[in-house]
Amino acid sequence: MRPARQTPMELQMTVNGSRIVLGGSVVDLMEMQDALERISNHLTNRAEAPLAVASINLDHVHHFGTGAHLAGILDRVPPKSCSAPVEWLKLIDGAPLAAHARRLTGHPWPRIAGSDLIGPILERAGHLGVRVGFLGGMEETHQRLRSEFARSQPTLRVAGYWAPSREVISDPVRSAALAAEIKSADVDLLVVGLGKPRQELWIAEHGPQTGATVLLAFGAVVDFLAGRVRRAPRWVVNRGLEWAWRLAIEPTRLASRYLVDGPAAYLLVRRTSKSDAVYSRVKLPSRIGPHPSLVTTPPWNLEPGSRHGAIIIPAHNEAGVIERTLGSLAGLAAEGQVEVIVVCNGCTDSTAALSRRFAGVVVLEIDDASKPGAMNVGDDAAHSWPRLYLDADIEITPGAVLDVFEAVRSPSILAARPAFSYDTTGASLPVRCYYRARVRIPDTSAVLWGAGGYALSAAGHDRFGRFPELTADDAFVDSVFTESEKRTLSSVPTVVRTPRHAAGLLAVLTRQRRGVVELDTAGSTQERVLAILASVRGPAEAVDACWYGALTLAARLNHTWTARTSLPLWERDDSSRSKQRGTIPSAPAVVVPAVVVAAVVVPAVVVPAVVVPAVVVPAVVVPAVVVPAVVVPAAAAKAVIAAATTPPSGASPIPPVSANLEHQIK
Repeated sequence: MRPARQTPMELQMTVNGSRIVLGGSVVDLMEMQDALERISNHLTNRAEAPLAVASINLDHVHHFGTGAHLAGILDRVPPKSCSAPVEWLKLIDGAPLAAHARRLTGHPWPRIAGSDLIGPILERAGHLGVRVGFLGGMEETHQRLRSEFARSQPTLRVAGYWAPSREVISDPVRSAALAAEIKSADVDLLVVGLGKPRQELWIAEHGPQTGATVLLAFGAVVDFLAGRVRRAPRWVVNRGLEWAWRLAIEPTRLASRYLVDGPAAYLLVRRTSKSDAVYSRVKLPSRIGPHPSLVTTPPWNLEPGSRHGAIIIPAHNEAGVIERTLGSLAGLAAEGQVEVIVVCNGCTDSTAALSRRFAGVVVLEIDDASKPGAMNVGDDAAHSWPRLYLDADIEITPGAVLDVFEAVRSPSILAARPAFSYDTTGASLPVRCYYRARVRIPDTSAVLWGAGGYALSAAGHDRFGRFPELTADDAFVDSVFTESEKRTLSSVPTVVRTPRHAAGLLAVLTRQRRGVVELDTAGSTQERVLAILASVRGPAEAVDACWYGALTLAARLNHTWTARTSLPLWERDDSSRSKQRGTIPSAPAVVVPAVVVAAVVVPAVVVPAVVVPAVVVPAVVVPAVVVPAVVVPAAAAKAVIAAATTPPSGASPIPPVSANLEHQIK
């Protein structure tokens, strides 16, 4: 007799409580019946925290997934009362998410749409005698609902209908009054149809005040129940084409969602790997061997009162990005798993106030606008080791944090950094070319700089004690350790948002050049440029190399001029700190004389089976300036790069480049 086939590990797990992460959004892997039982049990056994049910589709990933402005916000929005925050049940409502969940786990998970759940839920509510309320939609829709329920579900106890305007929903005071009104109606089950992301945000903030035991964030379900919008036929739904059906019915309202936002969200979901998808409030450290099952909660718990380490975030006027950064760390901070310390140095904006909104985050303020000074103050306040020093505009997952902490716990590893990826969304052609070339530099995979953060053990920190007043703190730390003492990890990458235009990139590169000069490592820049040129394999790589060389050269000349004027500037790009990255904003004009940016050097490079001749450099387009191209022969490559540190005789000086208009020299 043949032995029975072994059931995959994923299928042996209890379905209830199983979670993975898709595109940065948590989803609960459940069968339809399990979801109904979970909701029914919460209705009959009133828990302290209300249960909120959300439909996770591509629109949800667009609003709450990786890189979104609202990423992580649902896990840290405090309720407007002393009540316990809502407990989220996040169900797959989208064919792409269901398909990718199957790829990752090896098990077919169903799509559980709110429009499919609402019928059975209301039927059970009628049997249980719970009181149901409907929030959202129009008065006309509610009238049709009353008639429909009187005909089809006469036993359903409807406590009330509320159709607030957007002004009410966006006003905290009026929303609190609305929640109190719903509570006075003694609602047990509240169907919230305000549309994404309003309904989820409103539930997170005001849901506990309503007194409802279960809140359903089901969007257009009210319109479906009332018959105002017709659902797609079952054969359309089964083929994953309901989005096309809805787009055909409501093209004006849904075109942007499905044709503009949807494709980007789809790519986020499809790029989710098994390591990215592992979910837990505390992720297991990296290890050799297969990944743990995606549908289990890793049993890695701390002793009460202990922490994994500390995260120190120096921040200077980072109000535009600090919530995005802290949003991904909110769970670790609120649960005391790590110390999170934000040191506002010389801030004149609301960075400190925004940071204090996060539970468990310690906020310190100093007058001196000094990043090394801020890190030293953070060190003085922190109690835990190891420590991660993180830039305020960098997004890092909790799993990546714990990975770098685990790495530097090894006695032989004193410093580590996570993997990183460049987000060039909305960037201009020169910026995209520059970063495509930069990732081809071989030696950048073995250094601590570039990721926007690095971790140190106590022994590693003792190598230098206090952070010196240097521009490039990450390059300084990298220089302290040998290759065997530091490690770069293949963790979930941090997100490094690049400048959107050449002016902002030149500002960043000028600052980096100053750091190189301070550390007396000028030769490394030449080596990187030559490594870029050696990586050219075709026309596309040649264009990238041209832009890389042109921008690097312009930054070196710009630094030379600013060093002579002794202007106390911290060049900075603000375009990457914008909340919207779909378009390229206008850049401040940068005057770069044609005689200064003379050429990009692409020498004849001999590679296996490919000979790349000297390339005619395309015009360097800096906002409002076009620099003519110059061909430099192969033999002159090193000489031109070396000569770039001093401007040509008679050339006009280059003013400092900055994305901030207040830093421009008139």
